[in-house]
Amino acid sequence: MQAEHEEAMSAYAEAERNFRAGRFAEARNAARGALATDGPDARLSLILGRAHAAEDDDDHDDRAETAYREGLDSFPDDLDLLTAYAELCLASDYLERPGRHRRGPELALRVTELAPGSQQALRLEQRARHGGSLGFRGPRPPSPQRTQLHDARVALAAADPRSAAIQAGARARAHPADDRLAVLAETLDALNGPGRAPLRWMVRAPLATALLRAAWCAGVLLSVPALHLPGWTRLAVLAPLPALLLRHSLLRRARVRAAARPPAPPEATPSAPALPSMPPVPAYTSRELATGAAILVGLVAASTVSGLWSYRQYTAYPHYTVAAPEHVRGFARQDAGPVKARMESAMGPDVPGGNWHPYVYTYGTDPEHPAIALWGATGDFHDAPANALRDLQESIDEPGFTPRSNWNADSGRLGGTMRCMAYEVQGAPMLNCVWLDKGSMGTVCFADEGQDHETTAALARSVREAVMHRDATGGAEA
Repeated sequence: MQAEHEEAMSAYAEAERNFRAGRFAEARNAARGALATDGPDARLSLILGRAHAAEDDDDHDDRAETAYREGLDSFPDDLDLLTAYAELCLASDYLERPGRHRRGPELALRVTELAPGSQQALRLEQRARHGGSLGFRGPRPPSPQRTQLHDARVALAAADPRSAAIQAGARARAHPADDRLAVLAETLDALNGPGRAPLRWMVRAPLATALLRAAWCAGVLLSVPALHLPGWTRLAVLAPLPALLLRHSLLRRARVRAAARPPAPPEATPSAPALPSMPPVPAYTSRELATGAAILVGLVAASTVSGLWSYRQYTAYPHYTVAAPEHVRGFARQDAGPVKARMESAMGPDVPGGNWHPYVYTYGTDPEHPAIALWGATGDFHDAPANALRDLQESIDEPGFTPRSNWNADSGRLGGTMRCMAYEVQGAPMLNCVWLDKGSMGTVCFADEGQDHETTAALARSVREAVMHRDATGGAEA
C-alpha cells in the first residue's frame, strides 16, 4: 500500500513538473497513466483536469470537467477538486454551457460549507464576486488580467526585472495562500526570461505601446493608397500581432501555473480573511479611457479613409482627348476610304469596359492599302481583364491571317500595358501593337519591313502619343 502511494506521489510530481513547464500534454499523459495503473487519486485527477483546462479550448474544458467529476466520484469532499471544478464552471459561458455555469455557485457553496474561511473558499468567493454569482452585488472587481498587469507594472517600476522577480518569489513563498502574490511571482519570472525585453516594455508602458501599435496600423493603412501599394500590403498591420499573442500566452500561462501551485499548509491559512497584502488595483483612469477611445476612433477612421481612397484610385481612370494630326511619320491622314469605313463598322459594343468612345484613323497614300491603321476607344477601362490584350490580338478575323510571334513591349509615357505581334495577311508580313490602360485601348497596324522588337514598339508608341492627349483637368493616372 505504501509503495502504491509513493508511486502515485511520484506520478503526481512528474505531472506537476510538466504542467508548470507548460507541457500540458505530457502532464496529462503522466496523470492519466498513473490513474489507469494505480486507480483513483484526488491529486492526479486534479492535475489531469487542470492540464486540460489550461488549453483554453472547449473540447479540453469538457475533458477537464470529466476528470474533475471522476475524481469527485471517489473523493466527494476533496476541497481542491471541488475548487478547481467550481472555477471551471464559474468561468464557463452561460449561453454555450448553461448547465456547467449553473453548477459553479453550487460547488462554491459546497466548498464554503466544508471549509468556511479556508483559502479555497475565499478564492471562490472572489471569483464568484467577480462573475456576479452567489448573489453578490456592488462594484465589479478588476479582471485577473488587469490585476496581473498592474501588479507586474508596479513591481518593474520599483526594481530591475531580475530583482523584482526575486523579491516577488520571496514574498510568494512567505505568503503561500496569497493568489495575487503567486501570480505576480510567476509573471515576473516569465518576463525575466531571455529576449523578453519588448514584452516587459509593453507591461511597463501600456499606453505608449498601444499608441505606437495604433500609429503603425494607421500608417500602414494610409500608406497603401498614398504610395499606390498593392492591397495585400495591408497585412503589415499584423506585424505587432506575434508580440501581443506571446504576451497574452505568457500571462495566461503564468496565471495557470499560479493556480496549480500546491495548496497552502493549514497553518498558512488564516481563520479569518486577512488584509490584502497588495494595494487594490485602481479603476481605469480618464487618461486610459480617452486613449482607448482615441485609438479606436483613429483606427476606424484610418481604415475608412484607406478603403475609400483605394476604391477611388481603383475606379479612377485617365481622360483623353483624341486629336489625330495631319501627318504621322511622314504619312498623310486619310479621312475616307474603304479600309477606314470597314474598321469603323467593326467597332462594335463588345470592347472591354462600358463607357467608351471609339476612334479610327488611317495614314498613307493609298486608301486601299494604308501604311498605318489606328483604331481603339477611350473611356473607363479600369475593370478590363488582364488578358484583354491577348484577346484583342487573337480576335483578328481576316482572310489569310496567320500569327508568327508576339511579345510584351514598353508602353511609354502614357502607361498601361502594350503587346506586339508579327503576323501575315494573305502572305503580306504585318505588325500589330495593342495597348490598354485604365482610360483607353487601341491598336496600331503597319507593314513589317524587318524592324526589330524595340523599333516596332517605338513606332507604335509614337503613333499612340501623336493621336492621344491626356486631359489635365480630370481623371487619375493609369
